[in-house]
Amino acid sequence: MAEDLGLSERLSRMQGQEIGPGDVARVLNASRVKFVLVGAYAISGYTGRPRATVDVDVVSDAPKKATAALLAAFPELEVQDHPVVIRFMRGRQEAIDVIKASSSPLFRRLLKLTRVVKMAGEPVPIPILEAALAAKFAAMVSPTRKITDRQQDGVDFARAIEANAAIDLALVNELGELVYAGGGAEIIKLVEDARAGRRLQF
Repeated sequence: MAEDLGLSERLSRMQGQEIGPGDVARVLNASRVKFVLVGAYAISGYTGRPRATVDVDVVSDAPKKATAALLAAFPELEVQDHPVVIRFMRGRQEAIDVIKASSSPLFRRLLKLTRVVKMAGEPVPIPILEAALAAKFAAMVSPTRKITDRQQDGVDFARAIEANAAIDLALVNELGELVYAGGGAEIIKLVEDARAGRRLQF
């Protein structure tokens, strides 16, 4: 049974974005595409602090099928195919990112570590807490990601830690190792720092 985290239609249309996670999930569910929602929308269910974002991020093990379904539903969007992500653009603004699960061991694992919530009345799989933290960690340490975005990822990570006392640290460590060798120890250190109220160094 889907669990409603209180992410309403208002939340799913933050920043005036016309396409929200419920819209994307509706298309992918109808097309029987396996996916998991990640990014700001997913982590906000654990921080308890919804924040503005401009795109919907999903991981899928069938990115071509997902792309075909989404393009049929939103033909006004332009598609850009990159090695890691298929990006849907509205002009110069990102609307949807379909992350290729095959591009990372962590992304493949995220598809198996999910819970279902409702957004805009639609069931949406999101990562369990530990997997959501690992996904944020991967974004935080990505050398190709803009520094301002990485800093926001760090805020999201810390707030999720602050809002959740029960965390499976063994699983967090295991998932951190999927980001890079030694990542397990690094993410555990970040969890400890966040719990202690220390500034995160990454």
